[in-house]
Amino acid sequence: MTKTILQGTGTICKGNLNNYFEQVPAELFDYIQLGLITHTDMVIYIKLLQLYNPNYGYAFPTIDQLRSYTRTGSKATIHSSIRRLCEVGLIKKGKTSGGNNIYVVYKPLDTVDLYNAVPDKVEQFEEFESRLTKVSTDDKERYKQHLIDKEIMAQKQMQIYVVE
Repeated sequence: MTKTILQGTGTICKGNLNNYFEQVPAELFDYIQLGLITHTDMVIYIKLLQLYNPNYGYAFPTIDQLRSYTRTGSKATIHSSIRRLCEVGLIKKGKTSGGNNIYVVYKPLDTVDLYNAVPDKVEQFEEFESRLTKVSTDDKERYKQHLIDKEIMAQKQMQIYVVE
């Protein structure tokens, strides 16, 4: 497989978007942190947000269009993402009279309301964060000990050379 390397614009993104862009609610990251949605779900949400037609009041891509837009491999993945997004109230799926899928895209709950709604998920996330912090602390301690051991070995090597 050939590796593709591109030269970026070199322009800071924040504050410099003048053309085609979407505002994305930062609260989506809370949903990811709490394990309520996946990264793929977030991509699907953003694409539905982008495709949302205010004149109709919904977005109406086909499953295959969503697969193509997001380069998602399977229909099952798209269906799972849509199901999760519906379960957490970020979208509402419906059908037109012709049987086509339509999606209403909702603003996420703010952090406080979300945390109050799913305290068990908050507790799980706090435990996860605590484990990460412990691993990080342990890694720092192991590294400090490694440096001490390395210095001791260097001193022993110097003593061997001096004695000989």
